[in-house]
Amino acid sequence: MSQLVRDLFVSNVTRDIPPVVYFHEQSPEKLQDEVAEYIITGGFPEGSVQRQRVPDGIHEQAVRLCINLAAELDRAGGPDLPNVWISGFYGSGKSSFAKLFGLALDGVGLPSGRSLAEAFLARDTSPQAAALRAAWSGLRQRLNDPVAVVFDIGGFARDGEHVHAAAVRALQARLGYSARSPHIALAELELERGGSKHFNAHSQALFNAPWSALNEDMHAPARFSRLMAKAFPEVYRDDRDWHMRHSGAASTNLSPEDAIRAIGDMLRQRRPEATVFFIIDEVSQYVLADPDRVERLRAFASALGAGLKGRAWLFALGQQKLESEQDDSFLVKTKDRFPQRLRVHLAATNIQDVVHRRLLHKRPEAAAALRALFDQHRADLKLNAYGGEHISPDEFVEVYPLLPGHIDLVLRLTTALRSRSSRAQGDAQAIRGLLQL
Repeated sequence: MSQLVRDLFVSNVTRDIPPVVYFHEQSPEKLQDEVAEYIITGGFPEGSVQRQRVPDGIHEQAVRLCINLAAELDRAGGPDLPNVWISGFYGSGKSSFAKLFGLALDGVGLPSGRSLAEAFLARDTSPQAAALRAAWSGLRQRLNDPVAVVFDIGGFARDGEHVHAAAVRALQARLGYSARSPHIALAELELERGGSKHFNAHSQALFNAPWSALNEDMHAPARFSRLMAKAFPEVYRDDRDWHMRHSGAASTNLSPEDAIRAIGDMLRQRRPEATVFFIIDEVSQYVLADPDRVERLRAFASALGAGLKGRAWLFALGQQKLESEQDDSFLVKTKDRFPQRLRVHLAATNIQDVVHRRLLHKRPEAAAALRALFDQHRADLKLNAYGGEHISPDEFVEVYPLLPGHIDLVLRLTTALRSRSSRAQGDAQAIRGLLQL
């Protein structure tokens, strides 16, 4: 072949591809870049080479999740356990999947004029792409006003707070309650619960602005204290009283039951038709650091269905499959809170397919030339190439200028290293084992 290798590919192989998806990056511009690089694996018919390589890809997992979510929403009285567990090794795409799935449900628009949902569904180019569109449509029709609250618990949590407390605080920010102070946010909700109508009038009189325009200001605690003294002089003796009572308090000490009540009341007050999806990354790693976090997460997951009847959902992410047979307190104590039908696992085979399609996808004219090259050197490949006796023409075209065996070996090494490290066998032992593969 006389042309340059870089000219064989559909996409520029030297482009910058961020190695990690960050949950806090949710601007429309960033989401447009992320979804443009996203690969929905799977979706191939039985018996095809692609189906043999990825028998249960992102397509299959997404279709199953949409169908089962819709079925749960149709249950009389709402779902008992509205909890989804999304697992997968590093690099499998679980964070990308959860983030894009949730924000697409939310109805986020992109700078291009398309919705994130449309851009996400368009990334399924498989022969069975219509099945995902149908399942997505069926789910979306059951949701009047979906709201996605997406965050990484490790980066978002304050002072080691529990998952349920972080979820409340994230929803407060999303619905316009004060994100600067959880104490102000809870007081705002209490005012709404009590039907207080004169609070904004006091704010307008004191500060010439409604309180909703001031609650993120650096002076919000002091101003809120003045407003509380004005509105409730029989409770707060002067302008500093409310602020002094709450200053320095790091936590609101919400119980899981308090959190359920706060979530329900916030939705009733500000988004009465909404269904909220809490999509939380790195949950298993976070709660395993403290046994009490495990118990509180279990209590929160148990109470969601009974307290909110499908108005709030928990999507929790972790590396482990909940089916894993390990002596692990999180897996043992919490897996019954996440129904089998609402579990998503992205296997390592997805990594291989992403490499093939994101980086190595060939132009149609290049594919024909590569098939001719394969025919020309078939005997040499079978005799000399790593794993060459098993290479098919399709596989050669897909991964050129690499070999299928090269990608398989990298995946085996990566999976083995992570698996052995997770069992605390030590780096040296893991490396010795890898050298024997």
